[in-house]
Amino acid sequence: MNLESSFKKAFLIFSLFLIYSDLFLSTNARLKNKDDANKFLNEYCVEIVNAIKEAYETQIIAIEDKDLKQFNEQAVWIGGLSDVYSKLCKK
Repeated sequence: MNLESSFKKAFLIFSLFLIYSDLFLSTNARLKNKDDANKFLNEYCVEIVNAIKEAYETQIIAIEDKDLKQFNEQAVWIGGLSDVYSKLCKK
């Protein structure tokens, strides 16, 4: 695992923590019911899809620049995000 990959994973975890904190500070940082849990999960899943879209757009630029290293790094990132999405977000 390279430094950029580690940074991306740490950034995702930190981002998700910030989203979680912001979303639930007003509710005492606890999910009160299934509706609250679904709301959080829906927002979490949207953030994952946004990250996938950004990585895909980076891949397009990388392939235009013939930067296969960057393209492959984004592919790994997309793969990890897709794995999380498939486990938590599919209904």
